[in-house]
Amino acid sequence: MKKIILYQFISGLVLITLGSCEEILLETDISKEVVELIAPANNTNFNATGVAFTWETVPDATKYRLQIAKPNFENPTQIVLDTTITATSFNQQLSIASYEWRVRAVNSAYETNYTSRFFSVASNEDFQSNTVVLNTPTNNLITKTPVQSLSWQSIIGALNYQLQVYDSNNTVKLDEMLTATSYDYTFPEGSYSWRVRATNGEKQTLYTSRTILVDKTAPNTPTLVNPVNASTTSNMTISFQWNRTAIPGSVEKDSIYIYTNSAQTALKLKAEATSPYSNSTLTTGTYYWHTKAFDAAGNTSAKSTLFSFTIN
Repeated sequence: MKKIILYQFISGLVLITLGSCEEILLETDISKEVVELIAPANNTNFNATGVAFTWETVPDATKYRLQIAKPNFENPTQIVLDTTITATSFNQQLSIASYEWRVRAVNSAYETNYTSRFFSVASNEDFQSNTVVLNTPTNNLITKTPVQSLSWQSIIGALNYQLQVYDSNNTVKLDEMLTATSYDYTFPEGSYSWRVRATNGEKQTLYTSRTILVDKTAPNTPTLVNPVNASTTSNMTISFQWNRTAIPGSVEKDSIYIYTNSAQTALKLKAEATSPYSNSTLTTGTYYWHTKAFDAAGNTSAKSTLFSFTIN
C-alpha cells in the first residue's frame, strides 16, 4: 500500500526532520479498501426493533463511521444515526420503518468509500429478540469505588427492566423490576455480575450481563530486605529485595524508587518491579530507596521505610 508522510507546520514553514519521531507521522493509504458488511444482509426484514450491525475489520483503519438514514441516503427524511466508533459492531434501537445503513473506514489521513445496504423494521412482534445494551459501568471493571450507576439503553415497547446482581457464589444480592434505565447500587468488596432484561408484559428478552470487581483495600506496605540499610558494597550490580504479603482482590504490583538524596527529591530511578530486582546502572555514590505497592483498582500502600546504601 502507498504511504504518506505528514509534516508538522510551524510558523508557515515545513519542518522535515527525518531523525525526529515527534515531527513525522507515517500513515497508510486505505482509500482503496472496501468495508465488507456482515449483517444485516441487504433487504433484511426485522420483526424486532433492536438491530445489530457488524462489519469486517479494515487493516490500518483506526475508526469507522456508521450512518443510518430513513428511508435512504438519496432522499432521507431523517439521519437516524451518525457516529464514529473504533469497534466493528454496533447495536441500535429503531422504530418501524425502512432504512439504509452504511459504513466507511478512516484513519488520520485517509478514508474509504461507504459500503451500504438496505433493511426494514416491519414490527416488534419478536420483542424477545431484542438485546439490552448495557452502558455503565464498563464490562470487567476493576474499581475501588463501591457506588456505581448501573445503566442501559431503552428498548422500544418495554414496560419494565429486571435488574439482578449476583456475587461470586452466584447468590442474588439484588433483584429489582424497574421502569427506569439506571440504578445506583453500592457494591460491597468482591466480585459481582449484574444483568438486565426487558419485558413488554408478555414477552421478555434474554439477560445481558457484565462483571465488576470492587476492591477498597490498599495493599500491604512492603518491607525492605536488601541492600541492608546503611550498607556499603563494591558490587556494581545491586539486587534489591523486599517482602510483601498479597491481599486477595485485584492484581497488586510493586514500584521501586531510588534517590541520590535523603530528602527523596532527586529521583535517580523509578521502575515497576518484583523482588528480587537487579540493577547495574548505578555508579559510585550513596543512594536512598523505598518501595510502594499498587493494585489494579487504584489503591496504594504506604511507602516502605527508607533504606540507604553506598557503592564505592
